[in-house]
Amino acid sequence: MPFEVKENVAVGGVQVLELSGTMTMGGQLKQLEWKIEELIKNAQTKVVLDMAQVTYLDSSAIGVLVGCNGSLKIAGGGLRLVGVTERVQQILKITGLTSIIVSKATIDEAVESLT
Repeated sequence: MPFEVKENVAVGGVQVLELSGTMTMGGQLKQLEWKIEELIKNAQTKVVLDMAQVTYLDSSAIGVLVGCNGSLKIAGGGLRLVGVTERVQQILKITGLTSIIVSKATIDEAVESLT
């Protein structure tokens, strides 16, 4: 399944992006970086990534998530993950990403943690 980024409604000043498919090396993964850059340019620096439909991610995706998190922090905001599947959560734990990017159970919890 190809990777896609869909913009959801902003909730309480926090932008929610819905991700789906496999997050693996390639041009499609750039979509997320470009979207985060666009949001930062528009002063939207608090972002929640809904990952409920993400089936797999590789080291390239880990790098993109770390980069997006760093860019948002530098801009004065933050990044949260929600809906992380068990398979993806295991990858995040193995790579140590769980100590860098906070995951929450629901969008509401993620939004609250950013505001």
